Amino acid sequence: MRTSPEAKNYHRIKNSLFVFNLLFSLIVLLTVIFSGFSIWLKAALEKYAHNPLFLSGIYITALSLFFYILGLPLELYEGYYLERRFKLSNQSLAGYFKDNLKKSLLSLVIVLTAVEVLYLFLGRFAQIWWILAAIAWFFLTIILAKITPNIFVPLFYKYLPLKDIELRNKIMQMFKDSGTRLKDVYMIDFSSKTKKLNAAVAGFGNNRRVILTDNLLSELSHDEILAIVAHELGHYKNKDTIKIISFGALVTGIMFFLSDMILRKSFAYFGYTSIADIAGFPLFCLVMLILGLFSLPLQNGFIRSLETQADLYSLKSIGKADVFISMMEKLAAKNLAELNPSKFIELMLYDHPPIGKRIELARRFKKDEN
Repeated sequence: MRTSPEAKNYHRIKNSLFVFNLLFSLIVLLTVIFSGFSIWLKAALEKYAHNPLFLSGIYITALSLFFYILGLPLELYEGYYLERRFKLSNQSLAGYFKDNLKKSLLSLVIVLTAVEVLYLFLGRFAQIWWILAAIAWFFLTIILAKITPNIFVPLFYKYLPLKDIELRNKIMQMFKDSGTRLKDVYMIDFSSKTKKLNAAVAGFGNNRRVILTDNLLSELSHDEILAIVAHELGHYKNKDTIKIISFGALVTGIMFFLSDMILRKSFAYFGYTSIADIAGFPLFCLVMLILGLFSLPLQNGFIRSLETQADLYSLKSIGKADVFISMMEKLAAKNLAELNPSKFIELMLYDHPPIGKRIELARRFKKDEN
């Protein structure tokens, strides 16, 4: 199987947009910092907010609105027009804006919470703020993962009962045999928005649930769906969720430590009163963006290694390499996946192994089994 010309073109545009988005963010942040706009914005808002927490809150809200308006045309092109162009989207423009607004408001609430805690640490625990911030990041990530099934998913999709009782029983039995608790198997109306196929296992403990998309159910066989679910189960058996969260917190903590050294040497140059000055938040974002870019290959590589182990768990669990391969080929065709991207693109943008490598893994597994 080869990557279709359409998929190659789709990913060429997506990769270009990644670079464009990065350059756009850098230019906007540099402009906000060097023009004095951030200091002006803080001074303008100080007239209405004397409490530091309230000031930082309305500052972040105003700055987020500014960034949202500037970035909306690019986001509209990538999130709506590009998907429509390649016939991957079933969503109307009104539906897209509705989801985009909900996603943006949700992101604002999360960002506001995170920034308020961050600047509380910067103001009161200036010497060890980066340690406290990394710990807070760890717990915030766990909380978000825990509440996603009950709060976030229903904001965008409807949970529907899985009518295929036979498939539900097979999945429930798979989890039971592995000694893993599972609340239930659900279907969501994914096809109302996209033609792409997807599935997930979300939540922890008694709240853990398998989520299958309706278009996945219509396109794949039971065995192929079980191969996907077994991959997700492999993540739980290997404790990958806590590994990813812990690794992310460690990397973020290192980035916070490095940003602390950079910010202490530069905040006065830009006219900020201290490292805890909310006007310096765009500088903090700039530093973290650059550090994050350098750490991206490391984080992606770590997650790809876990994804490979989950693939192996699926292959061993179902014992049918041909089913795994046919499932991957269908996902590639429906999602316009690029089977074998360049090594650089894989390092920078892929947190899963490319489908070509996953298929090759299954072929080697089949050969070894035989």
